[in-house]
Amino acid sequence: MCSFRGLKGEMNLLRYFWMVVFIGIAGCSLLSPSTSNTSYNEDLSSQRPRIVVDDAEEDPIEEKIEDVTPGHDQTVEIDNKLRDITSYNSTSRTAPGFTIQVYSGTSREQASQAKAQVYKTLPKSRPETKYEQPIYKVRIGEFGDRLEAQNVYAELLKVFPDAIVIPSKIRLR
Repeated sequence: MCSFRGLKGEMNLLRYFWMVVFIGIAGCSLLSPSTSNTSYNEDLSSQRPRIVVDDAEEDPIEEKIEDVTPGHDQTVEIDNKLRDITSYNSTSRTAPGFTIQVYSGTSREQASQAKAQVYKTLPKSRPETKYEQPIYKVRIGEFGDRLEAQNVYAELLKVFPDAIVIPSKIRLR
């Protein structure tokens, strides 16, 4: 009886095997591309632009040497503008740079707390509180470029997760 059960299990296994093989072959035949004898052919020559070439002209490119003088020379105006910019930059005491803003809100008390927390985190820093009605802003540092600000910013992120590096004008010393 034990051998009959084993034989019956093998027969079922064989049936399943052949069924999987049959389904696989049938599925592959469905996936094979169908071939058709019809081909698509359309004449688009009526839609193409027509170019007429005039053969009467022997040398279409003639070298003509003409005296070209500028009619609207702006060199003097540009030089004057550059001179004005240079003089402004030499007298200006500010330059574009970056600061780190750790607080921005309407509460004066929270701005003071943020400033005190900055002193605890970075004792050598000089945070400034600016009031632009109705917002208090606590900002730290004057950095020439964003890379300089990045080290301080990384330290401040531990305490102030909403801190941001913002572009601003920095004082030149």
